[in-house]
Amino acid sequence: MMRHMLFALLLGVSITTAASAQTSARTDTGQVAGVADGTVISFKGIPYAVPPVGPLRWKAPEPAPSWAGVRDAKAYGNACPQLERKEAWAQVGPQSEDCLFLNVWRPAKPGKYPVMVFLHGGGFVYGAAGVPLYEGTGLAARGAVVVTINYRLGRLGYFAHPALTREDPDGKLGNFGVMDQIAALEWVKRNIASFGGDPGNVMLFGESAGAGAVQILMGSPAAAGLFHKAASQSGSGSTVLAPIRGGAINAEMLGQKFTDELGLKDATAAQLRAIPVAEIIKARAFPFIDGKVVTMSPGEAFYKNKQMRIPLIIGSNSNESSLGGMTEATAKMVLGSAFPELHAGYVALTGKSSDAAAVDLAEGLGFVLPSIAVADQHAATGNKAFAYFFDQVPVDQRAAAAGTDHGGELEYLFGNKAAEHRWDAEDLRVSKQMGDYWVRFATTGDPNGKGAVRWPVVTAPPTDYLVIDAKPRAARLAPVEEKAKAAAMAAAIRTWTAPAAP
Repeated sequence: MMRHMLFALLLGVSITTAASAQTSARTDTGQVAGVADGTVISFKGIPYAVPPVGPLRWKAPEPAPSWAGVRDAKAYGNACPQLERKEAWAQVGPQSEDCLFLNVWRPAKPGKYPVMVFLHGGGFVYGAAGVPLYEGTGLAARGAVVVTINYRLGRLGYFAHPALTREDPDGKLGNFGVMDQIAALEWVKRNIASFGGDPGNVMLFGESAGAGAVQILMGSPAAAGLFHKAASQSGSGSTVLAPIRGGAINAEMLGQKFTDELGLKDATAAQLRAIPVAEIIKARAFPFIDGKVVTMSPGEAFYKNKQMRIPLIIGSNSNESSLGGMTEATAKMVLGSAFPELHAGYVALTGKSSDAAAVDLAEGLGFVLPSIAVADQHAATGNKAFAYFFDQVPVDQRAAAAGTDHGGELEYLFGNKAAEHRWDAEDLRVSKQMGDYWVRFATTGDPNGKGAVRWPVVTAPPTDYLVIDAKPRAARLAPVEEKAKAAAMAAAIRTWTAPAAP
């Protein structure tokens, strides 16, 4: 009897020890303890860089310091400072300048899994890795290690000023949020094997601002070798970034205007770092071309054949106009004298009213067609590219919706139904197929697989793409869309190829 009790006790110890080992991982700065939830283990709030506070505000990220013992990794870290918003996706929790944390979800079963690193959206001024929408259990359960990261936002993340330039003229200047993203990818390269991930098989994917960052990083020498596949979701491709200096408008000029308005003329770097956070987050700010980290605008590298030679998924949603600004007036401004012909073509193509077709045209010019143009350019230089158009709406909104809003694909991709929505069997099916496509792509560089509707690879215009909805199908751009695509990119290409300002 005692022998049986001793055996049971030893068995219990052995099971406990195995479970403990399974929910812990060792990084290059210390051990972390996560949480097992069914077939997935999560690790939250892992610091990947030194807190960028005090004298480190507006400096390039440095590796996180080591800690003794086992760090609890059961709760998300602070979000980076930002203004409050009411939308569910912007409920980011506690905020602090000490915000450079990442989160990892891994399958509980030991293995060597592809890694999926997600860059959140929010216009470079909102968002966080800990938003419930981005919870990684659903994707990880399919057989991937999923990583979400915080990065500095707004003027804390994107700020150039003559005083900071004088402090370190040969350093990495201004694009601190992009530097954070690179630092997180370097952390992944060093540490992800401890979480069952393959550091040689990393997919970077992002939505909106995160998608723009994916394109920026595909053209940045500083990110070379840090990821091996990419997905850009609703990130356009025709954006033109300002330079750090030179030209009619530049980042240093905007930075100095910001501090001048605070009464800090001829400010020193120390005075800048003493500005209250509450003042800093009031001002919007975006990446700019600094020449070292951000070397080109998001789509520019693809046109100059300087992008990473890796497989790419890129696409957009059916109601990107929900973001605002995509109106008939916008389309007229972009197209000029070409507007009447293309507008008439969209009326014929869509069968919609004149006003609705004009919005579709503006939406195409702003998001849909530049994304597909990037796919064309990537394929033209011998790389695998897969384009998509997402058009699924939750059942409670389906009857009245104009299409899938900007960001509306994310709840399907992550498998996290938004609290304000209802799903039916159709929504569940779309979520499964989209998650499967993305994980297969992360694994092999090709989203296709047994039993799935075939996603055509992009070859040459007219461009083939996949419509992702309840009845996924291959489609091809119509001639009028091809014309609009060329018009959408023309102005951006002229800017990218213009001689540099002195």
